[in-house]
Amino acid sequence: MKQFLAIIYLMSLAVFQTGCLGVVAAGAGAGGGLYVTGDLKVRSEKSVDQVMMAIEKTCGDLKFKVAKKELRPLRGLIIADGDFGRVTFVAKAKSTELTDISIRVGFAGDKGAQDFIYKELKPQL
Repeated sequence: MKQFLAIIYLMSLAVFQTGCLGVVAAGAGAGGGLYVTGDLKVRSEKSVDQVMMAIEKTCGDLKFKVAKKELRPLRGLIIADGDFGRVTFVAKAKSTELTDISIRVGFAGDKGAQDFIYKELKPQL
């Protein structure tokens, strides 16, 4: 009888714990999906260096404080803090004269703020 109760206990424990893991995994997946879809993605017909200079100028114009800046041959990153919160700019080269730009405000993205920032950045691109 003790073995039977032990087996029932272990089986129910496995079922209930698996359910909790499923809920946690679903929550983590939903957060990751929000993060991926929160970027404003645009394309410029300029090199990464030119795009990064334009982003820096826009940050200065909007009075953003640059917290981090990385420039590699085919990729650039600027993280700045401003009125909208933390803003992340990523520039990736597609070719010598074609660059993809990603703008994200906050963790999940703020479409209105991102559109405003892009409106300020666009004339320099």
